[in-house]
Amino acid sequence: MKQAVIALSPLLFFSSGIATLQAPYDTPEFVSFSSKKWPSASEWASLNTSLGGRLENLRPWAAVCYSSDPLFDYDECQTVLTGYDNDTVRESVPTALLWANWEACGYGNGCPLNYSNPQIIHDQVCRQGTTPPYSVTISNASDASIVVKWAVGNKVKLTVKNTGHDYLGRSAAPSTLQVNTHTMDEISYVSEFVPQGSAASPVPALTLGAGAQLHNIYAYAGMMNFSAVLGACTTVGAAGYLQGGGHGVLTPAYGLGADHVLEVEIVTADGSVRTINAFQDPELFWAVRGGGAGSWGIITSMTIQTYPVIGIGASLLVIEPNPSQNLTALAIDFIALLGKYQNELVNSGIVSVLVPFEAQYILNFYLPTTTSHISTLYPIFAELLTLSSNYSVISNTTSATMFASVTAAETENIGPFFDSVNLYGASNQLSSRLIPQTSLSTPTSIQKVAEAIWTGSQILNEPLLSGPPGTFGAVPPFLLGNMPAATHQKANETGANPGLYEAAWHVVYAMPWTIDANETTNDAIVEAIHGATDPLTALGIASSYQNEGDPFEVNWQQVFFGYKYANLSSIKQKYDPGNFFTSYKGVASVTDLQAYQCYAEDFHADP
Repeated sequence: MKQAVIALSPLLFFSSGIATLQAPYDTPEFVSFSSKKWPSASEWASLNTSLGGRLENLRPWAAVCYSSDPLFDYDECQTVLTGYDNDTVRESVPTALLWANWEACGYGNGCPLNYSNPQIIHDQVCRQGTTPPYSVTISNASDASIVVKWAVGNKVKLTVKNTGHDYLGRSAAPSTLQVNTHTMDEISYVSEFVPQGSAASPVPALTLGAGAQLHNIYAYAGMMNFSAVLGACTTVGAAGYLQGGGHGVLTPAYGLGADHVLEVEIVTADGSVRTINAFQDPELFWAVRGGGAGSWGIITSMTIQTYPVIGIGASLLVIEPNPSQNLTALAIDFIALLGKYQNELVNSGIVSVLVPFEAQYILNFYLPTTTSHISTLYPIFAELLTLSSNYSVISNTTSATMFASVTAAETENIGPFFDSVNLYGASNQLSSRLIPQTSLSTPTSIQKVAEAIWTGSQILNEPLLSGPPGTFGAVPPFLLGNMPAATHQKANETGANPGLYEAAWHVVYAMPWTIDANETTNDAIVEAIHGATDPLTALGIASSYQNEGDPFEVNWQQVFFGYKYANLSSIKQKYDPGNFFTSYKGVASVTDLQAYQCYAEDFHADP
């Protein structure tokens, strides 16, 4: 089988930063597709037989829309074109991720369509990019164990994909075997759950298959009349979300999602199916809850504690700065105005979301009716009224009981909002910083943070000033005030970044673009996203949320894991001494694996 091999550059899928691994770790010896040690056809056939014929070879989803490709098919292409920007469709396709840049090994080495106007491609070649050559859809832990044992024995790296909602691109990689968990979407509620090996009092709980997504979980919670501490963006898969920590509308009042995980079923690198909790494999249980997705094994189910139905009050505001004044100064002052109250808000269980475009600000507040009161917002409302010469409130929808449940808040408002700012099918990249409460403790520190946030926004938008093709105009920063103040004192009870527990704000910089952007624009965008956090880093604010972090973060061990990294690394060595589950910028990851190569369009194989 002939194949063209494309070497990776430092700004492609695997960056040039190399982690120093603690003994006894060495670089894992994974085979690559171009290697003579790549498993033979008979070895793949053996795996296929053991899994009941579920092994399939993969080509990029859009290959059928490239007229030069052997797979080109006009009718099948119409299906791709229709669903190209649809998250539900993309999540169900093994070869599709939610953002096209993570399907490619750098500029020009993928198989994208134009997000803005997807059409048949006549003048380009479809590259395999990061699409794994093989995939298997698993249905239970036994399947996962079979796959792990085979992959370890043949030195084939695994890639786990549920939805493909991953801002670090970990849902795909070349020369890997994809483990597709998307159909493992079972959801079951137990009114009295006790973890295995525990004598604890029973609590109501929800057991989630590895493929369960938040939109299905919220719908189930609405039907069964309970609440769960989960995320805002409903396209997310719960298992991956909880491995990163997980924050959402209930987080200030109830803690991180990881704080509420009771039990996990996981297949580790030795092929063992383990049921882990605070009483069985407690170290691994601690690490899995927040210690990063993909580092510990294949998770096949999770059980989380639930709560009675919780109503959500809200205040949804649209504010415009006075256009006759200096818009930069007004934006900085408005960020500082919210910063003045942010510690009190998050400590009162209230979520704030500020999206400051230059000429308009979206400001939303959400508060659980069980823990918080709308009156906490009155001082900021009163101060805002005194600034009417600077800011005009052009829309105000406020109610102490706006949504009858978390499900209602997510399905009617929060979920659709985050879907509207995620251009599924375009390219997208993030960087972020967690602003600690201590940085919002004095007027001087608040002002410095506000200035740094806005300076970062200007860095982010620098490549867009000339309006290059393939871009979508200026993008704002996102200031998410949904940090776990309620469980601040329990920071050491999970493996999640301690910076999450200390934070008042999670500041996110993101930018979408599509294939009309040339290589110069592409590189400038990537660099601008990476550089947007520099002003905050210069203030000593260097912690980040890995689930929504920078794929090119340099000091990533400290930035994503903080002081917990050494302990996480030790646990990793105990349960995965061969470092088989090395996950991009995860614990003990190797970010310059020689085994990873991008191969060109002529990969074809039969299981």
